[in-house]
Amino acid sequence: MKSRPGYRILALLSLSTGALGLVLPLLPTMPFVLLALWAAGRGAPELHDQIRRHPRFAPILEPWKRDRAVPAQAKFAACMMLLTSWLLAWWSGAGPWVLGLMLLLFLAVSLFLLSRPSPVRQPEQV
Repeated sequence: MKSRPGYRILALLSLSTGALGLVLPLLPTMPFVLLALWAAGRGAPELHDQIRRHPRFAPILEPWKRDRAVPAQAKFAACMMLLTSWLLAWWSGAGPWVLGLMLLLFLAVSLFLLSRPSPVRQPEQV
């Protein structure tokens, strides 16, 4: 597969945002890392492999890879952050169109996340 700059840029931006989510409490990590993985798979195969092997990102990607699952803690955090973002936009006086579009987008993202199963822990080998 050849490198495609648009997907590479999207992957790098998403991965950078996801990395910030590791240290910033109100920024989700998983959705951005999943977006980065998807974009890298289409335009930057070497970056795709690096993300899959990364010591911080690989563990959160494993349930997604195995079962298309999102941990319950990540679902809750993402939904609370979306709600907080919408409330901040409302409080700051965003226009009705902006609030309406944000609401539609945030509801779609929340419904998608909540529709994913939560990972089931594998029993430990004795």
